[in-house]
Amino acid sequence: MSKTILSLILYFIVVGCIKCDYYSSISGLETLLRVENHYMWAIGKHLVEVERLQTELDRLIDELDTEYEKRQQSSEFYYDYPVNAFKAINRIAADWQEVFKLTRQIENLTIYNESSHIPEDAVTLPTDEDLRGAARGLSRLQQLYKLDITNITDGYLRDRKYSSEMSAFNCYVLGKSLYESEEYLTASEWLIEALEKSEKENEKSNNAKAFDDSNINGGDIENTTDGIFPYVSIAEILEFLAPALFYAGKHELALAVNSKLLSLEPDNSIGLSNRDLITAETKIKRRTSFIEAKYDKSEIQDLYEQTCSGEFEQRIAEKSQLHCHFTTKNVPYYLLGPLKMEELNTDPFVAVYHDVIYDKEIKEIIARSKSDIERSTIGSEDNSDINEVRISKNSWLAYDSALMAKISQRVADITGLSMNMSEDMQVANYGIGGYYGTHYDFSENPEEDNPDDGNRILTAMFYLNDVDLGGATAFPHLRLAVPPIKHSLVVWYNLHRSLEPDFRTAHAGCPVLKGSKWIGNIWFHAVGQELIRPCDLKPDHDISKPHMAMGVD
Repeated sequence: MSKTILSLILYFIVVGCIKCDYYSSISGLETLLRVENHYMWAIGKHLVEVERLQTELDRLIDELDTEYEKRQQSSEFYYDYPVNAFKAINRIAADWQEVFKLTRQIENLTIYNESSHIPEDAVTLPTDEDLRGAARGLSRLQQLYKLDITNITDGYLRDRKYSSEMSAFNCYVLGKSLYESEEYLTASEWLIEALEKSEKENEKSNNAKAFDDSNINGGDIENTTDGIFPYVSIAEILEFLAPALFYAGKHELALAVNSKLLSLEPDNSIGLSNRDLITAETKIKRRTSFIEAKYDKSEIQDLYEQTCSGEFEQRIAEKSQLHCHFTTKNVPYYLLGPLKMEELNTDPFVAVYHDVIYDKEIKEIIARSKSDIERSTIGSEDNSDINEVRISKNSWLAYDSALMAKISQRVADITGLSMNMSEDMQVANYGIGGYYGTHYDFSENPEEDNPDDGNRILTAMFYLNDVDLGGATAFPHLRLAVPPIKHSLVVWYNLHRSLEPDFRTAHAGCPVLKGSKWIGNIWFHAVGQELIRPCDLKPDHDISKPHMAMGVD
């Protein structure tokens, strides 16, 4: 047995995610499959010693076996659906914790402890913050794309089934995670869904009475923990639902829910504390003003969401001025195979070049980046930090290999700019609900951030894979959403000819609804481009000044 454990540990060290946050990128989630499989193996040995708990444990193992087989059959696409990714994290961070509680009831834990232990330095397991991050990602998708919560929990996305049904416990953990993230309104929706799921599960077990909207205000609810393991009781759900409704501004409903909790458990300390909070008028007024301020959307955020959802797009007259054509960029190499350029906007210039990077190159770029991928930050190189405005992971690739030298030359040919003052390629991967809020690629303080290189004059962004749903690059001021099409390169200028910032180029990564999104960014700086793209001596930036007032996220 010790040899088996050692081989597993060595596997985790070689291919595992040593330092991860799992929700910010699809990359790394494969490790959870190995961890979960290891737990299944360990608990299988332990079940030999367990008879009084074998029914519950067997039920969970059967469920996980089914999910594991599904992933084995379609492992390449399994984590493309965000609920599957959430459930993978949920099982490690929540479901298995319930199993651990059961095993602690058994006097002899020797076999289980020996077989299930994974050294901390071998692999980093998902944390509560991973669970909260995954929940926020699902919430973001739900709100931006106006997804029906019941369809999500039933495993459907746009009328197509991608996942098995979520249990009451899944919905409870998701709602609880959103509550802890202070997303109270969405947390309330998921906790109510947990109640409805609990009703259905308990009906199957014939151990509970029905729960519907009328029960909140006076119907009878039985505080049962029957249903699908891991179990969650009605009282546990109500403990979070009452304060979630309160902080979301639904005070009367919150009081009714809390009263129902105390009717089930009169001595419930959380319910008693909630009652004191909810009935205090001064606190209600203070919390109401806080919530109203918290849920106010900025104008740019509203434009961003409408652009991502397709409600806000270019006018027909604007589209009629755009063209698709072949171009050689005055490079002899492309005479026999010209570049395919599609204009997306004329001023500022935005275009996409199709079929300019190849599958073999993409495969190598992604493989190289996975070795040192880490959580994306915002800010300058010397003053950057992790922020919820950007949910992704990235890695940097220098042009020091034959592959990257080819890519460098190709991008120089397409843009016409010198690569001497360009940054290394940044390869980014987006996870559950992964996105990048509205931002500029240029610096608003170039003298401080880039005194030697100048500001970022142009962005060249490779789409390294197709995304089934979502994941477009949105330019809210231009009413433009550029869908991720594999092998393409999106190019736009960030600065006016005068090298003044063009605030119309504010852009954002729309949340990935289904799939995984890989991109490769290259930023060109202004210094060194003077003879290639001469500066305009006349002020030409007045046209973009009105857009500056909206700001970014």
